[in-house]
Amino acid sequence: MEEAKKILADLGSEFPSLTRTMTRSNVSKGFWMFFPRSFCKLHLPANDATIVLEDEAGKEYETNFLVDRSGLSAGWRRFSLDHELKEDDVLVFVLVKPCKFKVYIVRVVYTPERYAAGSLLDLKDSITKSSSRGRRARRTQ
Repeated sequence: MEEAKKILADLGSEFPSLTRTMTRSNVSKGFWMFFPRSFCKLHLPANDATIVLEDEAGKEYETNFLVDRSGLSAGWRRFSLDHELKEDDVLVFVLVKPCKFKVYIVRVVYTPERYAAGSLLDLKDSITKSSSRGRRARRTQ
């Protein structure tokens, strides 16, 4: 997060900006990117619109901004996959035009401890899903 703060400081306050730490729903299952409603009301269109995301290399991605959901849907998945985003990566979104963000990616550094913690959470999810499937099977018999 420190690197993201440095990016924001270097950019100054000329453009509205925000940071988002990637969660599972941002980078897999569902592929949604939510923004704070307050940011959306102040800086984004009042109706559904196409929002362009420009990466650090200058490549542009069109996404659908849905006002009611305060976030990006179609197009976000492609951006996420093309950039191989992972949980805990931090993205800095800088609104450089009314419907265009410049996006900076700060990669998470996986230490052995962080990797082990993530593996344990995945194992817990797997066990929970397996046990709930077993309960459903017993109920239907």
